Amino acid sequence: MTISHDLDLTSAQSRESAYQAYAALRETAPVARVRMPTGQDVWLVTGYEESVGFLTDYQRFRTSPPASGGDGGAPALPEAVVRLLGGSMGSMDPPDHTRQRRLVQAAFTPQYVETLRPGVQAITDQLVDGLLARPDRTFDLVEDFAVPLPLTVMSDMLGIPRDDRNRFRLWSELLLSLDPTSAQSAPAGMSPMDVMAEIEKFVGYLDALIVAKRADPGDDLISRMTLAEADGERMTDDELLKMVALLVVGGLGTTQHLIGNMVLALFRNPEQLELLRADPGLAPSAVEEMLRFHGPIEISFPRFAAEDTEIAGQPIARGEMIIAVLAAADRDPARFTDPDRLDIRRSGNRHLAFGRGAHMCLGAPLARVEGQIALTTLLARMPQLRPANEPVDAAWRPGLTLRGLSSLSVRF
Repeated sequence: MTISHDLDLTSAQSRESAYQAYAALRETAPVARVRMPTGQDVWLVTGYEESVGFLTDYQRFRTSPPASGGDGGAPALPEAVVRLLGGSMGSMDPPDHTRQRRLVQAAFTPQYVETLRPGVQAITDQLVDGLLARPDRTFDLVEDFAVPLPLTVMSDMLGIPRDDRNRFRLWSELLLSLDPTSAQSAPAGMSPMDVMAEIEKFVGYLDALIVAKRADPGDDLISRMTLAEADGERMTDDELLKMVALLVVGGLGTTQHLIGNMVLALFRNPEQLELLRADPGLAPSAVEEMLRFHGPIEISFPRFAAEDTEIAGQPIARGEMIIAVLAAADRDPARFTDPDRLDIRRSGNRHLAFGRGAHMCLGAPLARVEGQIALTTLLARMPQLRPANEPVDAAWRPGLTLRGLSSLSVRF
């Protein structure tokens, strides 16, 4: 008989103990049935090898439920959200996914990301300049640094006019708040109707921006995507709209949380912090280790069994929802030696922080660039950077899709 576990995995309070909860699940069964706050029962895959097998198998596990299977009780989404996120590349399987990914990769290449490095460095330096001018020598790492850095980088990359940046930030934050694994309500002072009204405005804004970029392309990413071609095909305006939304959701939240998680991990492991201060050349390795240790993406996209099947001997019925817990897989002792220890010199670190397979995070190269620059710049220009409070008090955001801090007070 399958037991459905009722676990608190999404509240802010559960964030500190989540790794222990995952370890307990993994030790009893690397595939366990868990009830989410939404009332859905889902299969959580917590083992590394089991997660890799699941994430790379598009025959048995699909991004949409079978036509005659259930939808897992998922609630209907408002039209504006469907236009932005429904049927996006993240919710497609090969070969449809392959076509769109090939088109966006023609514009968003690793070489293109490397050309952004000087701009990312300039934005980072400008932010740090402002922080260093503070007379009280304290700031909120999240609100004052981790949020504005990727927001400014993303705005510049997409070609968002500077006069529209405040609205773009609001819309981005509202998109990031649409976490289906969390029971959290709309942001303070906004009703759900207010949120949807703003999302509708965002859709209209992006529609107009895409039309303008297609008519008069610049050197920004939206313009590059309007011109990108593969096998004689180009992206439609609707596909571009969904791609921009996907980049916003994936690019902003991921990098914002990565920066906060990295600094928190270093504060809590001062010997590793001193290693990095002594040798800034360790930054790429440090970023990879902190992606494994406190990755910003907690779980994979949900998938559904296309047939009656099994994972690690656990029977799974056709139509049932399965999620790989990337954070759990990346602390599997069967794959990583001493997985609960932060080691910025760890080798062979093939973590799953950005997923695996066809749906591996498209923005991973940019997140790495931003993470490396943020870390090296903060430590170089604020050599005495330290937590404002001891012991380090972590204020985690609720939800299971992304792992990140809502605030982290620091002093320099």
